[in-house]
This record gives sequence, structure tokens and C-alpha cells, in this order.
Amino acid sequence: MLSAERDTRLVCRITFELAGHIAQCRLSDIMKRFSRTLNISLSVVAIASALSLTTPLVRAKDPSRALAKPTAVRLPSVGTQVKIETFSDQDADAIARVGFEFVRFGVWTDRLGDAAYVRRVARAFSIADGARLPVLLTVRSTVPLGAEGEARPAQMEVAGRQFGAQINALTQKYGKQLIGIELWNEPDMSRYWPTGQPAETFPPFVRGLCAQIDASRVPVYGFGFARAPVGRNDASRLLQSALSEAPKCIHAVSYHAYGMTPAQVGDAAREVRSHYGLPTMITEWGVPSQGSSTSSLANQAHRFGTFVALVDTLDVSLVSIYEWKDTERAASARERSFGLVDANGAAKPALGSVTAYFSRRPGAR
Repeated sequence: MLSAERDTRLVCRITFELAGHIAQCRLSDIMKRFSRTLNISLSVVAIASALSLTTPLVRAKDPSRALAKPTAVRLPSVGTQVKIETFSDQDADAIARVGFEFVRFGVWTDRLGDAAYVRRVARAFSIADGARLPVLLTVRSTVPLGAEGEARPAQMEVAGRQFGAQINALTQKYGKQLIGIELWNEPDMSRYWPTGQPAETFPPFVRGLCAQIDASRVPVYGFGFARAPVGRNDASRLLQSALSEAPKCIHAVSYHAYGMTPAQVGDAAREVRSHYGLPTMITEWGVPSQGSSTSSLANQAHRFGTFVALVDTLDVSLVSIYEWKDTERAASARERSFGLVDANGAAKPALGSVTAYFSRRPGAR
């Protein structure tokens, strides 16, 4: 398949699947995305024109109503996570060859005053662009957003506005490469919400953040929960309180699905859609090859094979595999071993399971 045709289809599909109510997949948008690197042939122009004519533009004053309407079943977009500290050109090329459709990585707002860190972020985007891999960008702070004991609602709302301004700057700079911005990562875990007291501090933060960000630039997802937000768990309560403060802020609900069965993923999707009219996406799923008595390279490969055999049946818009490469300096053997390749880039058996999945997948990259 022509590379331009393939990427055109990917841009259209991701845009319409993940944020149908703000889809802007016009011919002019497609041309802007690829004019930097491609000499567009007449055949590709024809393909793009056909897409623009056959795919209706979706606009809605009420995003939840638009997303709640039944739509044709489409395959989820499948990507993998990388870390900007170790992401290389070789990694990006290998990720693209396997068939992954995007990479996910994080940017920490408290580091954006560090020139070396900003250069590292820019380098990661450049590497992804070189392999024609769009980016799902997760943004959070690694430090408390207010002094301990002083994180009052008014202060948190100001912190949210400041955070939103940083996101606007990132989307203005890198928007053409983004399939979406994910607001935070695991705020239902104290480790990743260092401000503390999330029930009191997270909702006003979201109110300020969502009042500030320009959600028309790229799709916005929230909030990368550590658990599916179902029932009355911590993630569900945080989601409900956040969306009570800013009901039109996000275009999809994102969470991490470690250990979940396909039936549980489907139940979570239905519950979230029923309560909020929003689709769900899995921004982390993975299996370590070390760290317990049952962990092994063979077990990791088996569990990946089982998962990818069912991934296209999951009622989600997107799945991001955690992760591409082992994290050599992580604190435990378990955390060091989630990669599809080892820290040196050598393939682990699990990569074979994923490669086989993409080789069978319709419209594979």
C-alpha cells in the first residue's frame, strides 16, 4: 500500500474513532500533515478526496450526545509506550515495522523550565516524526501542585489554569503530530497525585485546567486512571467529581487495564458510556517477564498472544501496550521487565505474538 494512502487512512480513522465529535478530516488537513515530507501523487489526492466525500463531518454542540449514538464497529488503534529518555531512531523504525500505529510518551510539566529536558522532548517528537508515528502525549506534574496542607480549591483552580496553559503551548508546538493529549496519569494513586487528598484537590484542579485548555486543537482524554472507573471505586468517584466540574472537558475516558478480562473491559465501556456518554480507551496494558514465581519470557509471550487475539473485539477506541523497551533503571525486577524488547533492543518472545497479530490485521501499517 502506498505510504501516503496508509497514513491518510490512519489519520482519518484515529480522528473519527477517538474524537468523532471534533473530527476535522478534510482534504486540506491531510495535505497539511503530509506536505512537509511527501510529494502527493494524484492517486493519493483521489483517495483523500474520496474519504472527504464519503465520510461525513461530525459536529455537535453536545459531545456526549454525539458520542452516544451507535456507530459502525471499527478496530481500535493500537500503539505502544516509549520513554523519552531512551527512545531512539532504531526503536521508532522497529515500532513502525511491527505495525504499531502510534507511540505514547509522557511529558512532566514541572520539568519544562529545564532546557535540557525541553530538548529531550523535542528530540522524542522528532524521532517519532521520522518514523511517521503519531504521538499520544500524557502530561502530568511529578511534584505537588500546592504546599502541603495549603492546597485549597482556589489554589488548585489556579494550578489547573497554569497546567492548562502549558498544555496549550505543547499542542501549539506539536499539535500536527498528536492523536491526543491525555490529562494526567493515575490520579487515583497517591504516588501519581503528589498533591494529596485527591477527592478535595483534583476536581477544582480539573475545573481550572478545562477552563484554560483549547480542546479544539487536538482530542483530550482523561485521566489515565490506574483502574477502570466503575462502581464506586476511587477512579469512578474522581471521574464523577471531575466531570461534574467540567462536563465537556474530555472526549474519552482513559484508564489502565492490567489484569482485566475482555468481559470486564466491555462492562467498563458500557458503564462509562451509560453514565457519561463517552467512549473508553486503554492507555496501558502489559505483562512483565520477571518479578514473580510465575513470571517468565514464555508466560509473557503467552499472555500477549491471548490478549492480542481478542484486542479487536474490545469495546475501546484505542489500546496502548506498556511498553516497547524494558526500563533498565526501574526500582524492581517486575517494573524493569514489561518491554517487548530488552533494554538493549533485542526482541523478547512476546514481540513475536504482537508481530503475528499485526500481520493478520486488516489494513495493517
